[in-house]
Amino acid sequence: MPEQILVVEDDDNLAFVLCEALQRRGYRAEAVGTLAALRERLTAAPHDLVLLDLRLPDGDGLEAIPQCRELAPDTPIIVMTAYAVRRAATEALRRGAYDFFTKPLKISEIEIVVERALERRRLQQRIATLEASRVTGFEELVGSSQAFVHALEAARRGAPTDLTVLIEGESGTGKELLAQAIHRGSARKGGPLVAVNCAAIPEGLLESELFGHERGAFTGAIRTRVGRFELARGGTLFLDEIGDMPLGMQAKILRAIEERRIERVGGNRPIDVDVRIIAATNQTLGQLVEGGRFRADLFYRLHGIQLRLPPLRERLDDLPELINTFLDHAQRKLSRTTATLSDQALQCLWVHPWPGNVRELKHVLEGAVLLSDGVIRPEHLPPAVQTAGVKKLATASATASATASGRSLDETLDDVERQMILEALGRAGGVQVRAARVLGITEQSLWYRIKKHGIQARVTGSPPTGPSEPASLPAARPARPAELPANAEEALDRSVTRSRSAGRNLGRNRAFKDLLA
Repeated sequence: MPEQILVVEDDDNLAFVLCEALQRRGYRAEAVGTLAALRERLTAAPHDLVLLDLRLPDGDGLEAIPQCRELAPDTPIIVMTAYAVRRAATEALRRGAYDFFTKPLKISEIEIVVERALERRRLQQRIATLEASRVTGFEELVGSSQAFVHALEAARRGAPTDLTVLIEGESGTGKELLAQAIHRGSARKGGPLVAVNCAAIPEGLLESELFGHERGAFTGAIRTRVGRFELARGGTLFLDEIGDMPLGMQAKILRAIEERRIERVGGNRPIDVDVRIIAATNQTLGQLVEGGRFRADLFYRLHGIQLRLPPLRERLDDLPELINTFLDHAQRKLSRTTATLSDQALQCLWVHPWPGNVRELKHVLEGAVLLSDGVIRPEHLPPAVQTAGVKKLATASATASATASGRSLDETLDDVERQMILEALGRAGGVQVRAARVLGITEQSLWYRIKKHGIQARVTGSPPTGPSEPASLPAARPARPAELPANAEEALDRSVTRSRSAGRNLGRNRAFKDLLA
């Protein structure tokens, strides 16, 4: 396929001459006259080289070089200028240009430099392909639990084929990482892997995003746009969150997969596309089919290889290996010499339910490594992770103590609650708002429990202690609990007679009456 060259020149005559010369050399060349058009072209489709004039109607070409490098990192840029030659050329090279020419241009010299730049790009792409072939990508998927290993083994077997793959799993389980590994292990690894998040693109734009559109197809379509199917030609198209795709779009996707042919929006010319489809969803497509929210024929068409990645809560045996892997990555990423976990922090990680799965674990550990001095403690973890660990430790400690002493269930629960409040207030420096956040309860609920247990709460100073006198309430306290009906005292008296420890419960009853007074 001929290499694509973009000429950015506002002089129409010079742009025409350059395009003609490049086309005679066997390249595909097109010309635009503004920086806005340059950015649009690089966003719409890949180019192999850019010839850039530094003086354009809508801006300075020097300012556009970093933007071009960001949009197309592997595309060499050759600048053309007639002003402040040495200074402009030096600055262009510093900002990432491959070479420069001064006007008036010599076509023979341009042809030689263009050929060298394209040859260098071809070598870089070949090196990248060879390096990618050494790494399958599966080694980045860490775990040894049975369900996870079964999914990886099926993915390895199916990767070299051209079968459609459907990956199901909760958000954060590593579906996109698995799709990348399958692409690298396939015969299409030299082609592109193009990802589309079907849930992130509005329904009205999804068809244009996937299939592209012709100029004038709708309001605002001022230029022809290449769709994701065409961009993925010879490679893999990853349709993420396909369960959120509208039903009308599902029929068009099914036809494109079956016929390997598409039509751009507003066009009537069929375009052949040779792509492999990998789809992923955080929902169960079988249930969506039963509910009429997903087409059965598309579901069965995607069912070539079906993989399920288990959530982290179903593979807790993999947690130590995942923690060590992410700590090593975070240590290198943040340039830290050491990164270890304290026993208390490990307990917090172990009992957390991980609704965000592996992605959540990775980000939690990166943040903890950044905040710690080399040893990660519970205070370096997010509040939600801390709360789970504190509750688990307090419950385990209280259960062991109660079992040994033979205390009643009511007494044990009161002790556990009181101990947790004391620990939370101590870690929060006595600030009840922070302590309530650590415990996962409202400030009003915490205020009631502080008075119930007679805890001496302080807003500043040393941590709170046990009761030596009636608790002093903060100056600004939450709203009082809702008033009970008139027969509340009779109900409380009846509960006293049912208790095994009448004297103790009578004291509680009086304290509760005082609270309502």
